[in-house]
Amino acid sequence: MSELDKFASSPGGGRHATKDWIDEQTGGRQKVDRVGPFKLLLNYARTTINVGTLGVLHANPRNLVEAFRMVVMAKLWLLTMHPVYAIIFFIISLVIWSLFGGGLCRVAALHATRDERIGLRDALGFSKGKFASFLGAPLMPVGIVILFGVLLFIAGLIGSIPAIGELLAGVFFFLALIAGIIVAFVVIGAMGGSGLMFPTIAVEGSDAFDALSRSYSYVYQRPWRTALYVVISAIYGAICLAFVKFFVRLALWAVHFFVGLSMNWGSVFTQAETSDAHGKLNAIWQGPSLTGDTTFWGSFEVHNLAHVSWFAQLLFCIWIFTIVGLVGAFVVSFYYSASTLIYLLLRREVDATDLEDVYLEELPTAPSPATAPAASEVKKEESPGDASQPAVGPS
Repeated sequence: MSELDKFASSPGGGRHATKDWIDEQTGGRQKVDRVGPFKLLLNYARTTINVGTLGVLHANPRNLVEAFRMVVMAKLWLLTMHPVYAIIFFIISLVIWSLFGGGLCRVAALHATRDERIGLRDALGFSKGKFASFLGAPLMPVGIVILFGVLLFIAGLIGSIPAIGELLAGVFFFLALIAGIIVAFVVIGAMGGSGLMFPTIAVEGSDAFDALSRSYSYVYQRPWRTALYVVISAIYGAICLAFVKFFVRLALWAVHFFVGLSMNWGSVFTQAETSDAHGKLNAIWQGPSLTGDTTFWGSFEVHNLAHVSWFAQLLFCIWIFTIVGLVGAFVVSFYYSASTLIYLLLRREVDATDLEDVYLEELPTAPSPATAPAASEVKKEESPGDASQPAVGPS
């Protein structure tokens, strides 16, 4: 069990219970599995996706609710247990997804509305041009919450003044309640509409404020329709992901099976001596099983490989995890594409805007060259007299 698992299993996300558990495990005979926050989040995200996918495939709503709870608990764990890392991780992620996520939304918007396919260069060019808007849209709700949090903190300082402080706090407590309502409004709107901010900018070509206002407006005006679209896209995405993972699993299984028929005749180099106990390929890479009891890429068990066998295992890791990365890219691409389609449907429902109505960038027009004067006009200007008048001679 990791500290994230302990935090998620504690009622309400037990920060103190998790710290006590870590101290107990560290001071006792058992040692807690302390891994880096990024690796821990990555493994937990994979587990969460698997739980949600199984919930869809088995038609089990409990798994879907559990997947949602795991997402919330992971964010709470990161904020409460590792706040500095959470800030750094949030900033880096926001910069990356403002660039690539915005480009994916632009690709999805043009393909869905105009059946137009643009390349990666054009998509990244659009996201670069709107980078400040993509970056600022998710930051605005955070800034609003921090602002009202600071105001409530100052109100608490005033309330701590002896004698008169509690009197002032009691008189003006309704202002604190209003601030709390605003914070709740912003947080719930961000939870429901954060996925619509990037599509707003990609479709409308607008700024961060328009992205914030539209996403909040659509979610609060059509909450049930928004939930319906999200559930349908999640079900469809889970089915597609299950197929993609099975496709990769089958491909890697076939590679391991047929290559292993001959490659396993050889032996690997270990740090102690040459060993052929597992077969060469089996010692380097353990392929996935078709029964689903392993990860879809297999595993790389430690056999203390040495020399060229160790380097070969490194190359195998690079190639196989490149395939795994493509599966992750499919998940990211599906998320931004589905968010763009949900935005287009909600915009049609709320604003009665046609799906085909999308912002198009104006191509820069080259300045027209100055029109050169005609040769006849030049000749006419240079002639001493007017050729149209008859010549006057002596009578």
